[in-house]
Amino acid sequence: MKSNRHRRLPSTWLLLMLTILLSVLLVPGPLPGQASAQAEAYRLYLPSVSFDSGYPRPFGVEWLKAPTLVQTYTQHADNLGLSWIRLHRVSWRAVQPNEGDPYDWSVLSTLEAELVAAREAGFTPMVIVHHSPRWATINQPFATDCGAVRADKFQAFADFMSALVTRYSQPQFNVHHWELGNEPDVDPILVPTDQVFGCWGDINDPYYGGRHYGEMLKVVSPAIKAADSHAQVINGGLLLDRPVSSPTQGSPHRFLEGILLAGGGPHLDIVAYHAYPSYTGETGDADLAAHLWQPWGGWTVGKARFLREVMASFGISKPLLLNETALGCNPDWYSCNPPPAAFFQAQADYLVRTFSRARSEDVIGFVWYSLNEQGWRSTGLLDETGVPRPVYWAYQQLAIQLNRSVYEGPVAYGSDVEAYSFVRARDRVHVAWSLDYNADTISVPQSAFVAAYDRDGTALTPVAVSPYYQVNVGFSPIYLVLRK
Repeated sequence: MKSNRHRRLPSTWLLLMLTILLSVLLVPGPLPGQASAQAEAYRLYLPSVSFDSGYPRPFGVEWLKAPTLVQTYTQHADNLGLSWIRLHRVSWRAVQPNEGDPYDWSVLSTLEAELVAAREAGFTPMVIVHHSPRWATINQPFATDCGAVRADKFQAFADFMSALVTRYSQPQFNVHHWELGNEPDVDPILVPTDQVFGCWGDINDPYYGGRHYGEMLKVVSPAIKAADSHAQVINGGLLLDRPVSSPTQGSPHRFLEGILLAGGGPHLDIVAYHAYPSYTGETGDADLAAHLWQPWGGWTVGKARFLREVMASFGISKPLLLNETALGCNPDWYSCNPPPAAFFQAQADYLVRTFSRARSEDVIGFVWYSLNEQGWRSTGLLDETGVPRPVYWAYQQLAIQLNRSVYEGPVAYGSDVEAYSFVRARDRVHVAWSLDYNADTISVPQSAFVAAYDRDGTALTPVAVSPYYQVNVGFSPIYLVLRK
């Protein structure tokens, strides 16, 4: 039988369709500030498509408290092209030092100024809540405000978080990412009292206190969500120093396992971790240097793989966030005070290489510690006087090249070169470096080549060897911009 799809429509149908079309076109427009119900009925909605959806701007920084420099640091973050701003600011103890006291928000005045500046600049703030009041903590083996909150005070913590989130989720502050603690996988006996990291860890527990933290999440996270349906709950970024147990330090690597075993998984939106390789003056890639994380793929990628394996064993998957990292000068190395120029160059190389690798593992964001320098292992993007270090310019160029890009896959440029491809709206970028300190040559088709830049954004001139362009690459990363 012949198809009827080209059959002429009867004239009555054509007349009806024309009438409907004219009725839509001739609907009187709404008055200013109003919407016509009839026009609304015929409005066509298309799916919103934006290249900025998801997490195309994954880069961030933590800045240390400096009330007089809020605008300066905001401007630096903007110049760098960053999105995440991590603020280690909220002390429950300071806001409510005594049980039953009203919340004293005045102690957070600096934070409020920072949040307003961050909102105006378009940043995404991530706020850490730490320093629990001693009336709410376990206080064993000694009193410390970084200790684990007692189970009978979980509700008090939930009440505090509810009030905190209600206040700071408002448009003028715009906080929707909350990190509960900082490096909680540390036993308080291993650090001085009242630290800004730890101390939910329990060296005598096979899960290192993770189950207790998970039980807390089951009470506190619902209160956060009730106060702000858009809130994202982040675990205190895990130190995760090693993937195995230690006779002297217990099993901190099982902290996340404990959280999930307690049923805390559904109450976490993002799993955060930290990575801090050390520079010791030796040549080579500090991220891949000999360490217990080396078999897993290095400090940054290895920890991501380990955490995903733990989650997979419980049948869950959460986004991973590297919300504290840097290459620091090892304090045990005699040449760290002051560090040599080679350290600052290695630091800049580390940032580009490590962040590119981690994006290949689908880590959603990266926070460098820190923007401003106050003496901790020389990790600041700015030195003590506010002058940018080499890592500052390397970070700026990384953001220029890889913001609003999507990871595509590794690139095979030979056994001596490591490279990754990222797709942008109109082109693609390859980030590449030599695996050693010997220069290697990369060849790309002339028809695909757009530009090449060194780590800091200086244009590179390729050599034409028809039909290719050749570019030299060393240990320091370069960028190749290619047509799609």
